[in-house]
Amino acid sequence: MSREAILSSLIRFDAPIPKLRAGVGSLTWDSDPVVTLARRDIVAVLERFSTGEIDALTVEDWANLVECREDIGFELGYEDVIHAAIHDLANPLLSGELRVLAPGILAGLR
Repeated sequence: MSREAILSSLIRFDAPIPKLRAGVGSLTWDSDPVVTLARRDIVAVLERFSTGEIDALTVEDWANLVECREDIGFELGYEDVIHAAIHDLANPLLSGELRVLAPGILAGLR
């Protein structure tokens, strides 16, 4: 799979975490952005959490795979909001429990 295909799958969260982790693990770190994480991508993940399709640990795992990747760009004009959302989702010990945070994160992304 190409870098773009692996990262597109990651931001869409269309595969199980172990498969996404393996794909991302096969990539080098030094690359310019090849995909763009948009607000709607994070909203989709949080909606899946809200409906019980995925749990808080799965959201954390996904956000940790996304966080700090140089090859994932953020939607223009919303970089700070997206960066903050991913940071909060990836670091629940610092940010707080997802069920409490999710409504505020969603409001900021919409």
